[in-house]
Amino acid sequence: MVRDIAGDVPISDRAIATWADAQRVRATRPWHYVNIPMSSGRYDAHRDCPSGACAVAAIERAKGDLTAGSSAMQRGDALRWLVHLVADLHQPLHAGDPWDRGGNEFPVRIGRRRQPSNLHRVWDQDVVKPLLRHRTVVVAARMLADRIAPADAGRWATDLTPASWAEQSSREAAAIYAELGRQPSDKTILRLPPEYVAAQRERVEVALQRGGVRLAALLNQIAGARDGG
Repeated sequence: MVRDIAGDVPISDRAIATWADAQRVRATRPWHYVNIPMSSGRYDAHRDCPSGACAVAAIERAKGDLTAGSSAMQRGDALRWLVHLVADLHQPLHAGDPWDRGGNEFPVRIGRRRQPSNLHRVWDQDVVKPLLRHRTVVVAARMLADRIAPADAGRWATDLTPASWAEQSSREAAAIYAELGRQPSDKTILRLPPEYVAAQRERVEVALQRGGVRLAALLNQIAGARDGG
């Protein structure tokens, strides 16, 4: 199914994986995240996804378009959204607290850097960069795939509910704040130690591995449903 839509272009290519970030449409901006209060830890569609404007609902729509979509454009866009949003939803702060917009309004500095950043950006960029150092995206993905235990892969592949992924990421976000000893409502700049990025390596790898396994399983499920299997 993926080859029918994307041809020889791998789903890690920017034309697919990051295409959604280039869609500067007001209506689709909320599709990249879902804000779940840390005090809850549970996804509530009425509270967290008004009018279906969140990553959970957007993934479900993309699944539907890939399964039943008739036009090549519809299915192509659905694949791009699905690949991107599954990754987004496995980044913990894309399911963070609304108090600081998933860490976007939580100011931090890392090590000796003078330029302030925010916790969301740290988790979008800084903690992932070491995995890509001297590696292509494909090589890094293969490295992570080789480290997945079969039991973990089997467990992750059976959990194909985006709402469940959102809740898991919300719990991870809560753990991140707990380790920092801060609440999302705190707005004073927090200086992260130089070793913060390295300390998150295992958490980042597991999140990427889970997301990859679930995306593959979800695409297989959709292909089966489309073929009537």
